[in-house]
Amino acid sequence: MRFVKPLSAIVVAALTLGAPLTVMAGEGHEMAAYGEPGNPSEVTRTVTITATEIVYDVRELQFKVGETVKFVLVNKGEQDHELVVADAAEQKEHREMMLMMAQNPGMVMEHDDKNMVTAKPGETRSFVWKFTKAGTFQFACNLPGHAEVGMLGKIDVQ
Repeated sequence: MRFVKPLSAIVVAALTLGAPLTVMAGEGHEMAAYGEPGNPSEVTRTVTITATEIVYDVRELQFKVGETVKFVLVNKGEQDHELVVADAAEQKEHREMMLMMAQNPGMVMEHDDKNMVTAKPGETRSFVWKFTKAGTFQFACNLPGHAEVGMLGKIDVQ
C-alpha cells in the first residue's frame, strides 16, 4: 500500500477541520520494487498463512524471481487480520496510516490494493502476486500493534 504525500495533506486537513473522511488506499501496484499483481492462471505456488492472536504460523518465505504466488490468509483468530506483501518502507507507511485511522474514528479506511487482503475472524482471503526482482521484502499484518508483536515475516526473493 503506498500513501503519497498529497494524500497525507488531505488527511491532516480533514482531521484539523474535524471532517469525516474516507481514505481510498491503493495505486494498483502495477509495478513495485517487490513485484506486481500476478495472473491467477500463472500461479506456480500457493502459500497458506494462518493468523491467530497475534501471530502468523509462518515466519519466513523464499521465492525465485519470476515466481507467481497465490497467498492465502486463513484467519483463525478472534479479530481482523491482514496480509500485506511489500518492502519495509511501504509496510512502515501502511502501519502509520492504519494507526492514524484507528485514532480518528471519523476516518474510514478502504483498501483496494493487489498486494494485500484483510480477513475477518473465520474468513479466508487470497491474492496473487508475481515477484519480478530479487531482494528482501516483508509480509505483515499492519493493523495497529499486530506487526510490532510478531505478525511480521521475511520474504527472500532470489
